[in-house]
Amino acid sequence: MMVGAGMFSPARAQMIPDNAVFYHAIRSPWSNSYNPALFPKNSSWYVTTAKTSLQLSIPLSYNDLGLQIDPVRNVTVLNVNDVLDRLRSSGCNFYNNSDLNLFGFGFTLLEHVHVSASAGVKSLSSFNIPLGLIDFLTQGNLNETGHIDFGEKDIFSNQNFAYVSLGAAVKLPFIPLTLGARVNVLDGIAALSVDNLSLDLTTAEDVSSIRLTSDYMIHSAGGFKFKRTEGGSFAFDMEHLKDFVPLNIGFTVDLGAKYNVGVFDFSVSLLDVGPGIKWKQSPTVYFPKQKDVSISFEGIDLSTLVTNGTVDTSFIGRLKDSLLAMIDYSQEESEYWHSIPTRLYAGVSASLGQFLRVGYLLQGQFYNGIFNSHHSEKSHHAFNNTLSAHINLFNWLELSVANSFSSDGRGIKYIEWFNPGIALTFSPGRRMQFFAALEYLSSTHLRELKSAHFMFGINVVGLRN
Repeated sequence: MMVGAGMFSPARAQMIPDNAVFYHAIRSPWSNSYNPALFPKNSSWYVTTAKTSLQLSIPLSYNDLGLQIDPVRNVTVLNVNDVLDRLRSSGCNFYNNSDLNLFGFGFTLLEHVHVSASAGVKSLSSFNIPLGLIDFLTQGNLNETGHIDFGEKDIFSNQNFAYVSLGAAVKLPFIPLTLGARVNVLDGIAALSVDNLSLDLTTAEDVSSIRLTSDYMIHSAGGFKFKRTEGGSFAFDMEHLKDFVPLNIGFTVDLGAKYNVGVFDFSVSLLDVGPGIKWKQSPTVYFPKQKDVSISFEGIDLSTLVTNGTVDTSFIGRLKDSLLAMIDYSQEESEYWHSIPTRLYAGVSASLGQFLRVGYLLQGQFYNGIFNSHHSEKSHHAFNNTLSAHINLFNWLELSVANSFSSDGRGIKYIEWFNPGIALTFSPGRRMQFFAALEYLSSTHLRELKSAHFMFGINVVGLRN
């Protein structure tokens, strides 16, 4: 049921929460947000006011957890091994995206030029549990000599930023082709990422010796800063909040095209292409002070553990010293770029009369961007396919329904065919638009929820007829 996040590696499967149910909508200005070449049909202008959007993707649904009731003990039992086995095949990726649109507008010039602008605030978060760690928990190697690296890149990432977008689209005079482009200026507010967390475990054949080494890299920037407390732990340096004036400027570009042949519209777009955000305010990187520090445990001599009623606890002190040395860090301040997800949309729609449009959409997302300029080396991808129908009733009520089918890259047997979405746009007086959308529920049963996207807001649209 998981989307093939990186079709080459099913283990990196990731669902796309935003199912783009408004992409082929007839009257909705939000079609323009998916492709700068699109514009609300038969509209001369629009204004988008309040809109909020929340996306969430989790690796397993309630049903996937395999909870069972033990009638003898009258308790609910969770089989941890079954859960870990499912995570090994699907990946363990969490993704969250919240978007608050502050305002936007668009208008048509001379029937052939569309201009649009928007501004808002976004928060992007992702968390990936290393598959090597899951492999170790399910298989392990404590019965033989071996080496395991159960660390990974891109463990955690969070970026919060404001954006201002300005775009234009031109309909060519001699062919039914519309080309559009948009520039997004980004201003970073706060960022935190764990870009490397590598833990290497080596065990001896008789399990009498275990060695653990670690390597890590943590980036932080924005209106806060970490500091080291006397106890050795991390804490926020709240004094830096008084200097909370974002200075982390970046940019991306959106490209799009639409081609009309009879009742068919073919469209393609690539959004948020570029380096992302350059973090300049309190940029700090944390890394081990000594990368060759390791924790070694060569067993306990039981014959000397207890002597004359006293317990030899010296090994505990050695273990503590090794652990503190391992997490002891150095830090340096240096500016860095961090990419944001790049999205791909390619679709075709057909207008069947004045009141009905049907469409197909291929949607993809590159979670670390196409041109990843950050320190992380890995980027994972996700793709899904959507069929939609958009019914326009008397120009004041539009109903959009969609269904996606998704695969984790392991073949047709693992395709999930039913992931519905629905949106309703109510336009009293043919000017005001109140809209709401709920999509990608991974079937209609909440117990099977793995990914969801909810949005609602208000638009004002000037219709020509």
